Amino acid sequence: MRFKKVLIIVLAITLLFGLIAGCNRGGEIEDAIIRDAIERNEVKPYAYPESTVSAEQLRGMLNQPNLTIIDTRDRNIYEQGHIPGAICFSPKSLSDPNRRGRFTTPKIFSLTIREYGVNSTDHIVVYSDNYSHARLWFFLNMYGLNVQILEGGLDQWLANGYEIEAGRVRRTYLGKFNLTDVQPKVRAIIETVNVAAALENPEENVIIDARSPEEYSGRGHIPGAVNISWELLINEDQTFKTVTDLEKIFVDKNVTLDKQVIVYCDDASRASYVYFVLDKLLGYNNVKVYDGFYLYWATEKPLLKGAY
Repeated sequence: MRFKKVLIIVLAITLLFGLIAGCNRGGEIEDAIIRDAIERNEVKPYAYPESTVSAEQLRGMLNQPNLTIIDTRDRNIYEQGHIPGAICFSPKSLSDPNRRGRFTTPKIFSLTIREYGVNSTDHIVVYSDNYSHARLWFFLNMYGLNVQILEGGLDQWLANGYEIEAGRVRRTYLGKFNLTDVQPKVRAIIETVNVAAALENPEENVIIDARSPEEYSGRGHIPGAVNISWELLINEDQTFKTVTDLEKIFVDKNVTLDKQVIVYCDDASRASYVYFVLDKLLGYNNVKVYDGFYLYWATEKPLLKGAY
């Protein structure tokens, strides 16, 4: 009798350890599946992955006749080394000379960029070593042009060991570029009066200050605006973070899909970067850029200093 009890206890213990081992094994298998999915890029794809182009993809496109690569870095830095064939275009050309921080008119922009030999029908890829290219992407995207952002910028191009060239690329012909009579395909700019109205309804609106925490708290921000700096959205290698990581950053600040999202900075460059992530990578469908912050709000309406 005693032998039977001992046998039963031994069997029970054996079964218990078997179940534990099985669970552990199951966890290991599940972890392996997740790791494999990550390696095969099967975890939450970007909403519009075609909005970016990898360094490898761009290198394979270099001989396309209608390709225009635009480098928005400072010209002196650009001339030291850039992607072969890339032209240098200053983001300052996007600014209205009479309205600080605001986008220029389609007519002025068209007259400027055609001097670089750029056609409005070109396949355009923009890049830099920070966020400056996002402003150009925003403007071109607003008018429905075929424009992509180089994932990881010049850092990724160099990390892949791809060639660069020095000097300046000059196209000897005038481009065919005319947005004078073209209406924006995307209504993505918001005016001061609408921003003020949005503040009255925080349940349906959220405002993002895309500047640094130091600028946000020290120089002052729109009351109620949350601070999400562009650096938070990228990895150390300058590539965009995963959808899961990006979603957490925004949701933690109460930036959710059901709200109108308004983004601003000083000259709309960093705001355009945040706009790109929300609109193209996460699929937010109601995002606006407030490019009149310094011209209107900062000079005529109250700012709040300190952390929000």
